[in-house]
Amino acid sequence: TVNQKRVLITGAGSGLGRALAFCFAENGWRVACADIRLDRAQDTVRLMRDFGVGAMALKVDVGSDASVESMHGEILAAWDGVDVVVNNAGVASAGSVAQTSLDDWRWTLNIDLMGVVRGCHAFLPVLLEQGSGHIVNIASFAGFANAPRMGAYSAAKAGVISLSETLRAELANTAVKVSVACPAFFSTNLMDTARAPEADKATAKKFMAKATQSADDVAAVIFREIRRGAFLILPTKGERGRWRAKRFAPELFFRKLVAMAGKAGNKS
Repeated sequence: TVNQKRVLITGAGSGLGRALAFCFAENGWRVACADIRLDRAQDTVRLMRDFGVGAMALKVDVGSDASVESMHGEILAAWDGVDVVVNNAGVASAGSVAQTSLDDWRWTLNIDLMGVVRGCHAFLPVLLEQGSGHIVNIASFAGFANAPRMGAYSAAKAGVISLSETLRAELANTAVKVSVACPAFFSTNLMDTARAPEADKATAKKFMAKATQSADDVAAVIFREIRRGAFLILPTKGERGRWRAKRFAPELFFRKLVAMAGKAGNKS
């Protein structure tokens, strides 16, 4: 129907992106599932058939200006506009600042930060012209915590938080909303494509395995908070307390962070 709301989600072929696609579809939204792997995006669309909503699969590489522009063209050709844009696609990397190659820095920043910038840049004019809409950027609690051996990833995610705060200020007098979601560890396939030493991958996988929340749980919280119009979304348990500790007792937070990282490193 004409009144059906429309959402575009990047990285919708797996993990949090797929879980978010299901949340929107269950609530009657039309969903555009974009992913660097078209086959995975098509799988998500197939799995959503039971919801009886319009869904389409698109191939996008958020690391490429031309690819994001092409996705923008496809969305407008199919829908004329879009109500929510979820910049979710991302990659993981780890390793010390001294040892992470400049290529790995560029790769991480280009996808995790510039990928979000490209999404905002392409769709903001559309939302402003139609006089409504919502940009949702998926960052990470890593952007606040800045743990050791996660320099490139944390810097990219901190950039997404900063970008989202800037956008919120720029759009304060418009009907376009902004949200930024900062989950911590939960079970996902993010490590499959990660660029990281094996020991760091093993540590991350341990944290993920210990997490009590699934991608579906995290997506449900994010979806609820988007509907509420919340700006900062901390969807994983315990993160609100850690965020407060970082703000109000930064030195204590730092000591705990270093101690936790040391413990995790010894176990891996």
